[in-house]
Amino acid sequence: MEIKAILVEDKSKMPAFLRSGFRVLFFAAGLGSSLLMLAWLLFFSGQINVEFNTHYWHAHEMIFGYTMAVIVGFLLTATQNWTKLKTTNGYPLLSLGVVWLIARVLLVMGNDYVFYQLIADLYFLVFSLLFITTPIIKAKNWQNLPIVFKLLTFTIADILFYFGILGYIENGQYLGIYIAFYTVVALILMMIRRLIPFFIENAVSKDTKLKNSKLLDFSSMVLFIVFAIDAIFFKTSITPISTLLLFIIHSIRMFYWYDSEIWNKPLLWGLYVAYGMINLAFLLTLINHFITLPINVAIHSFAMAIGLITLSMMSRISLGHTGRNVFVPPKALGAIFSMLVVAFIFRIIAVIFWNEYYQQFIIISQALWIIAFGLFVFIYSKMFFQKRVDGLFE
Repeated sequence: MEIKAILVEDKSKMPAFLRSGFRVLFFAAGLGSSLLMLAWLLFFSGQINVEFNTHYWHAHEMIFGYTMAVIVGFLLTATQNWTKLKTTNGYPLLSLGVVWLIARVLLVMGNDYVFYQLIADLYFLVFSLLFITTPIIKAKNWQNLPIVFKLLTFTIADILFYFGILGYIENGQYLGIYIAFYTVVALILMMIRRLIPFFIENAVSKDTKLKNSKLLDFSSMVLFIVFAIDAIFFKTSITPISTLLLFIIHSIRMFYWYDSEIWNKPLLWGLYVAYGMINLAFLLTLINHFITLPINVAIHSFAMAIGLITLSMMSRISLGHTGRNVFVPPKALGAIFSMLVVAFIFRIIAVIFWNEYYQQFIIISQALWIIAFGLFVFIYSKMFFQKRVDGLFE
């Protein structure tokens, strides 16, 4: 889904790094993911003691720090393809990166800076929403309007989080984190419905047409909304029923979309395996209703899937939008994605069966995550800072 090159006045004089949203924000996301996980490792292992709630901090930063940088970078780029209108570049784009960084720094400085944290995060979210929504409305690209509502949801969820810290809303931190978290999963499920079949059909050697079902699409959307609302607010018997049905639906989808050739292409199997992690999260949520599993394993199955999917998408988009061949990715990608799969095995599978080694397994998973994203930044940084290799403007 690479966008067509767009000639913009005086854009040739602009540093390559500031020409497209994915350059600034994928770089920030990749580097930030490693550093945020390193900080979490130090907090979790007791190497650094702080006064604020580190579990809420970790959840907030992986959602509103890392994941939002990826989502906004993706949408700023994709919206140009959908609308054929420019989103933002240059200094306005740089300002998004700067306030994103400021918010990350302030959040480790303690609760005395909560108001300034809120302002920085809201600047990032509100202006990202503005830059993405404006071309969608101008182009009357109404089919992508649901994405705008999801961005609004992220903004409201972040306000809830900070109001919880400030004591204005009881359980505000919990509500903000989980509303945003399940909105991320909903957005990913919506996007992979378009992307996984499209990518596989265009990458495998034979003439393949993967099966889709509008009934499955609609059922998946409705059931996920029901599941998320019940899981956040009520925690009734609706949750196991909805997760059972979701597991069945997405298992059927995975069967429809499977092709043996994906295992030769990391940019395909990375997405497919991550989708399997999401499906496993539904199953673990169901099981946890009847058998108490170690804390948050289902949530982290979703979370590890988000990590692998976003890393796969950043890897592909960065290749395509810098004029490189998406069918010939860096050779190290297979190893990088495999590290996240191994991290998933330690964080989810090993913890379930050998919970007595919980802390050791978590630390191993954290270390693998840090290395994987560090390698991504090392390999891809030159793509973010250099001009397109095909000589076209973005």
